[in-house]
Amino acid sequence: MTRTLIIILALAPLVGVFGCNKESKQAPAENIVITFTEPTSGDTIASYNSLHSEGTISSDGNMKGYSIVYIDEATNDILFESSYDTETDAYNFHEHWLNNVSTTTQVIVRVIAKKDHDGNTETKEMTVTCLQ
Repeated sequence: MTRTLIIILALAPLVGVFGCNKESKQAPAENIVITFTEPTSGDTIASYNSLHSEGTISSDGNMKGYSIVYIDEATNDILFESSYDTETDAYNFHEHWLNNVSTTTQVIVRVIAKKDHDGNTETKEMTVTCLQ
């Protein structure tokens, strides 16, 4: 019995080292496709209505997350931003922002997919008009 206990105690650290590999086995993303369902380029959003962004992000490998940013085209001010760090090969995005601009504004809807932890990304944009 003590021999079995010694063997178990000797092997236990190896289980901890080799059994808990948190690194992804999937290759990093190289080719990413970002598809908007909404908005459509050139859409007009009435005052105090929601700017709705929806779509998919797919790849041939493991992405490291994505961000959605709404930007005032004239000033480059960020009106809305949301980021997600989940690692996978596909995402569905769905965001809403209340159009509360004080003047009619061209807004860039930018989706940024993170290919890796080194800062490599794939980006797609739509421009819409938000009315005052």
